[in-house]
Amino acid sequence: MTEIDVACPMCGDINRVESGLSAAVCQSCGAAFAVPMQKADIYIPEEQPVKNAPVFEIRAGVLEKYNGSDPVVYVPDGVTAIGAQAFKDCVNVHRVVLPEGVTEIQSAGNGMWGAFFGCTSLETVDMPTTLTRIGSNAFNGCVKLSAMDIPDSVTLIGAGAFNGCSELASVKLPKAIHELANDIFRGCVSLTTIKLHGNIKNIGSYAFADCRELRALTIPPGIKTIGAYAFSGCFGLTEILLPGTVISLGASAFAECRNLSVVTVPASIETFENDGSGVRTFAGCSSLRNVNMGKLPYNYMDVFTTTPWLDQFLVKQGLCRHCGGHFKGVFKKTCESCGLPKDY
Repeated sequence: MTEIDVACPMCGDINRVESGLSAAVCQSCGAAFAVPMQKADIYIPEEQPVKNAPVFEIRAGVLEKYNGSDPVVYVPDGVTAIGAQAFKDCVNVHRVVLPEGVTEIQSAGNGMWGAFFGCTSLETVDMPTTLTRIGSNAFNGCVKLSAMDIPDSVTLIGAGAFNGCSELASVKLPKAIHELANDIFRGCVSLTTIKLHGNIKNIGSYAFADCRELRALTIPPGIKTIGAYAFSGCFGLTEILLPGTVISLGASAFAECRNLSVVTVPASIETFENDGSGVRTFAGCSSLRNVNMGKLPYNYMDVFTTTPWLDQFLVKQGLCRHCGGHFKGVFKKTCESCGLPKDY
């Protein structure tokens, strides 16, 4: 395969690419561009796309596919929904403006694909006040999205909607939603603050997992359940105050929050969930030394495993620091449960 020089349409830099490729990404600015076909390389498949395909494929008000190459896309008036894969992998699109009248951003494949899935250059989406639903994985992999101002008209945001949006730093959540779905902000490593409102009742599994720059977090009264691994790997969190409305904490909900030093756990919590690997709610929180608890759960050893607080608590209570058991013996004390000698 021969190589040719192609100028980037965005920055003008020359890129050396293989002639057989249909598209490539500029090594200087990251923009996608079409690679001109050479005469010797021209191949026409049996199912050749229509040469003059419309820029917008719209059916019954649904934008099913965008075929253009403009970096800024103004979706036409009259569109009421953005189809499940309308902009999927449109790597050259930087901004999309949705008109008033659009009510839904759809998903497909049991929610696996979203309308803007893999738009790696997408920086901004202007959302209308008529929008009510954002489907699962709608913006999954949109690594250049930096901020989202979601209108208050939105009542549902699907699972994984912003999963992997690594440059997403700020989000305004609508007041009408009652649940943060599974994986909704998972891997948003630039997210520093987010304001949760009292209308939210449930935070799903992995909702904020690996949001390692998340530092300011207030969990307001009204939230009842926090799912498994919901805030796992949030290295930036230093203090968590759980309100008295919380009744259930998922397995490993705050695991590996290595800078978390202060936690307030209300007596209202009825369940510390087990996912088969254990409860491990605060496992790996290597700075956790201050725990304020309404009541000590029976499985506190698993809830706080590998935390400094647990070790301090066991020593203070005169219990085995390995299993929480009681000691027997006078001069040489050993644990009645695990048989290990007292080591403090």
